[in-house]
Amino acid sequence: MVGSTLQSCIGEKERVESSASINVGDSVPKFDIQLSDGGLFHSRADGHTVKVVAFFDTECSDCQRFLPEFQKLVMRVRSQENRVDGVGVRCCAIAREQTTAEVADYWKANGFDIPYYAPGNRTLYHQFAQKTIPRVYVVDPKGIVIDVFTDSPVPTYDKLLLAIRKAAGHI
Repeated sequence: MVGSTLQSCIGEKERVESSASINVGDSVPKFDIQLSDGGLFHSRADGHTVKVVAFFDTECSDCQRFLPEFQKLVMRVRSQENRVDGVGVRCCAIAREQTTAEVADYWKANGFDIPYYAPGNRTLYHQFAQKTIPRVYVVDPKGIVIDVFTDSPVPTYDKLLLAIRKAAGHI
């Protein structure tokens, strides 16, 4: 199947072998961003926190199915004081190319309160991948990508929770 063409979530043609730059076992790219809730998100390893980084676009039907699952996860993490099974967890959603206004409208319409970053360009996204959303990276406390989820299948709350537990075991 190498070299075959697939249709991504928002109608782009993509080459299968070139859609991902960062894979399981790679170090997460280093970035610092200010989220919509005013908090800062740092991707760098801190030795004790699992990071969940989710790229999305509100016009993508797969992302529209994924975001409620991610909201459920964020709520669970918050309810446990930013922990899952005693391990620190930080989550952030990053718009692949949308602006803050576009995302804020969608969040309001859907009752979401997931902290997000909406740069209005693909610069940060391209550090991780070239195409396909949703795209979710679960990173262990040492900064190593433990799991990557895309649109096939769309990640569920249960799969994300399992990946966080798996990443926590890498401490």
